[in-house]
Amino acid sequence: MPSICTACGETAHTRWSRRLSITLIERYYQCSDPICGHSFKAVEESIETISPSSITEPLQRLPQSSRAKLAAIRIAMRKTAEEQMPLELDS
Repeated sequence: MPSICTACGETAHTRWSRRLSITLIERYYQCSDPICGHSFKAVEESIETISPSSITEPLQRLPQSSRAKLAAIRIAMRKTAEEQMPLELDS
């Protein structure tokens, strides 16, 4: 996965990476510009669920993003509205 060199702004490519935990990866980058040659490391972290997995027991449960929460509320409201009986006016 390419990144941007923090020294010159050119593309930097992953040289190697290692998993620190189920949600954390440390990546080592090297600038593609031979004149710059900058090497650096970065940390990538999984922080939110945007769309939930269909696996019933995932390895890690991440908090839902506010967008995912809103979508879940809309679905729940739609189901509730469909299940309600229509109101009848007394004559």
